[in-house]
Amino acid sequence: MGYVLDTSALMRLLLDEPGADQVQRIVEGDDPVALPFMTVMEIQYTLLRRLPRSQVEQIVATLRAWPVEIVESDLAWGSLAAQVKSRGGLSLADAWIAALALQRDFTLLHQDPEFDSVPDLRAQKMDSTPEAVR
Repeated sequence: MGYVLDTSALMRLLLDEPGADQVQRIVEGDDPVALPFMTVMEIQYTLLRRLPRSQVEQIVATLRAWPVEIVESDLAWGSLAAQVKSRGGLSLADAWIAALALQRDFTLLHQDPEFDSVPDLRAQKMDSTPEAVR
């Protein structure tokens, strides 16, 4: 089994919000963890709205050093993301994130109720409600 982390899950860990310990256990656990490039980008722009650029660059560098795989786009994943997006109900970023979980048959760790509408998506909602990401 493995995990894909949605932006909402990763923000909890980075900002030490409720549920951060749940995300940390997953990141430090034995199961593979994948971070879609869209999650990394959403983290970056969200933090740039709150923090100085130098601090955001340091956080992103630390994130890239974690024992997780940051997954960049490829044709098969992009095609699946397009199929997920075509069903409606998800943002473009969330379609990419859900598609990676589907493609790898990983569990998506998230807080967004929009993911509930994705057929065949194995998902786990976070324990507590965090501060809004967007």
